[in-house]
Amino acid sequence: MHAKQPGMVLRLKAKPGKGDELFKVCHDLHFVDDPDGPVDWVLSRSDEDPDVMWAFEFYRDDASFERHYSDPTRDEGHQRVFDLVADKVEEWGVRVPVHIVTSS
Repeated sequence: MHAKQPGMVLRLKAKPGKGDELFKVCHDLHFVDDPDGPVDWVLSRSDEDPDVMWAFEFYRDDASFERHYSDPTRDEGHQRVFDLVADKVEEWGVRVPVHIVTSS
């Protein structure tokens, strides 16, 4: 990881009883053939609610980040995630683009 590396922070709340499936789908999506996909990522489970996932994804550079999020061939996988998250928009989550300032 390096300074100015682009990333995305996501908070996703699964539909009741779908937390494990959400984690599996998101995990598996990080192993598809996507040259512009995240090069570093972490999926974390909330200690307070096992159906809440915090995902941290970091991309090689700004261009790969843009290509990944604009690539229509990724829509099917992303739709599988959307189908597992809570129905209420206010529960759905957070999606915030970020850039690294410092890292270990």
